[in-house]
Amino acid sequence: MKPEDILSLDATAVREAFEKRELTPEEAVEAYIRHQRKINPALNIVVEERYDRARDEARTWTGRYAGGSAVGRLAGVPISMKESFDVAGMHTTGGMVFNRDNVASADAEAVARLRAEGVVILNKTNTPTLCFCQETDNFLFGRSNNPWNPAHTTGGSSGGEAALMAVGGAAAGFGSDIGGSIRIPCHFNGVVGFKPGAFRFPDRGHFPDVQVESQKPLLGFGPIVKSVRDAALLYSVIYPEFKEPRTWDLPKDLTAVCFASFGKTRCTAETEEAHGKARQALQKEGAAVKPEAPQFMSSVSEIWQLIMSEDRGMGVIKAAYNGNRKKIFSDWLKAKLGLKAKHHPYLSWALIGTNLFPPSRKQLKWIEDCLAKGRREMESVLGNNGVFVTPAYPSPAKRHGEVYGEIFSPRKTFRRVMPFIALGNAYGLPAIVVPCGISGDGLPIGLQVACLPGNEETLFRVAGFLEKAFNGYRRNKMYD
Repeated sequence: MKPEDILSLDATAVREAFEKRELTPEEAVEAYIRHQRKINPALNIVVEERYDRARDEARTWTGRYAGGSAVGRLAGVPISMKESFDVAGMHTTGGMVFNRDNVASADAEAVARLRAEGVVILNKTNTPTLCFCQETDNFLFGRSNNPWNPAHTTGGSSGGEAALMAVGGAAAGFGSDIGGSIRIPCHFNGVVGFKPGAFRFPDRGHFPDVQVESQKPLLGFGPIVKSVRDAALLYSVIYPEFKEPRTWDLPKDLTAVCFASFGKTRCTAETEEAHGKARQALQKEGAAVKPEAPQFMSSVSEIWQLIMSEDRGMGVIKAAYNGNRKKIFSDWLKAKLGLKAKHHPYLSWALIGTNLFPPSRKQLKWIEDCLAKGRREMESVLGNNGVFVTPAYPSPAKRHGEVYGEIFSPRKTFRRVMPFIALGNAYGLPAIVVPCGISGDGLPIGLQVACLPGNEETLFRVAGFLEKAFNGYRRNKMYD
């Protein structure tokens, strides 16, 4: 098998190639290592490697396959990890210069479960400082670039991971998401990304952790991959209660709540077109399509923002500034003036807003009431077997800084650009992004499928249908 062919395979196909003796784990590891070294100078997405240890592990797996003793659903499959997850013997820094020597002594629980099924970890990928931004940049590792156009953002916070999957730098990847951190980068880079529902994943060993009770339902750790079947496979590994779909046919009694632009949220024409084609394809297959945005969507961005501001960002301030809120503004000002600052201004500016505008008691009660009312409406419109099908973001990837400017603007433009993403976080829903088109500028367009917790099999089957209908993942070969 040619190295360039290996790069396009998903994890399932890599495992099958091992079993058929068409490929060895050693050959796969070497192909990915060569490619990572080739693409990284231009894209700056891999921030740490464990190539020598990966080679040793691959050699062991090659021997086991030759001897017929390779056990594990991902036996010998080379994968990548987001920098924020602990991997024993590797650094977990949060992109902070003063934390550059921090080495994890044990694997995060999600990492341990993946290892138990045989993965070979190749590397770690870049994030924004403390994962606190939807663009990937920090003072320790620098800025990551979108492989489809390096002048554009990878998204964040799992931006390095999604960009690496876009160029085929590993068989699979893994990320985290509390505000679109898996789904925005996967949409921007043209790969598949799944955020599990609330509490349906192991949460030990991620930095930073979430300590505020109201924020915990927003969080999800999940796969960043090349196919929907891989997303289901990796999810079943980290959350064994979930079983992969027995069939990939579209459910016969499917309800699809499909909406794009609504209210003040306006999608680009190409995003609307991709969504419209998906809606028509589902309708043609017999799905009961509801084309209107539910009423609760008008408040979902605000709910997400207020919950994320509930503790004034003190968990992040403690990690970044030793809990000293007084240092944040001066640090931001230094960064903007080109002086030596402690942290990237993306972090300090976001913390200024989070710290100044926490929700009042009245707003907390409003959140509680809105969520209760929204859940009732959600159950009503979805029924027993329904999904939401929406864009992931109103536009394809933008130039560096523009997405950050939209989400963290004093004009609160996050209300217009975040509702599709916030739907999954604010309500703790499982949500997956699938590539469904390319813009005229050559940038990927992804669509999101979300559902009620417990209905993940339907979600994956619908995502698989969209993947097949619109050709799904297409590896970026510009760096070969």
